[in-house]
Parts: sequence; C-alpha cells; structure tokens
Amino acid sequence: MLNKAMINNMLGMPDEKLTTMLKIILSASGIDIGGKKLDEKTVRRLRALLSEVTDSDIERATYLIDKFKRGG
Repeated sequence: MLNKAMINNMLGMPDEKLTTMLKIILSASGIDIGGKKLDEKTVRRLRALLSEVTDSDIERATYLIDKFKRGG
C-alpha cells in the first residue's frame, strides 16, 4: 500500500519519472488515464498536492477507491 514515505521518495524524482509512477499507481488501482501526457503546470500542481498528503488521506482514498470498485 502507498504511504507518505513512498510519496516523499516519489517527490524527489524528475517529472517524467514521477508521472510514470503516478500512472502505474493509478492503473494498479483500476484508474486508467490512458496515454495522456501531463504538462509541466499539472505536474507542479500534483507535486504541491502530494507534498500535503497524509497517511490518513491515503487510507481514506484507498477505502473510497475500493468501495467504488465494488460498486458501493
């Protein structure tokens, strides 16, 4: 399961690698963003957002994604 330490490690990655990791994580969660290339502005926003994420946020998001996947 993803946690804050993993996110902090990802934040140290170059933009292209961060984007690839995010796509892998989303895909593993059942979310497909296809071959979309994220522009520089979007990657900056994602970095800012991820820097504020807590383990509680991650747990809540995981719960909601699981619930959605089960149709509930």
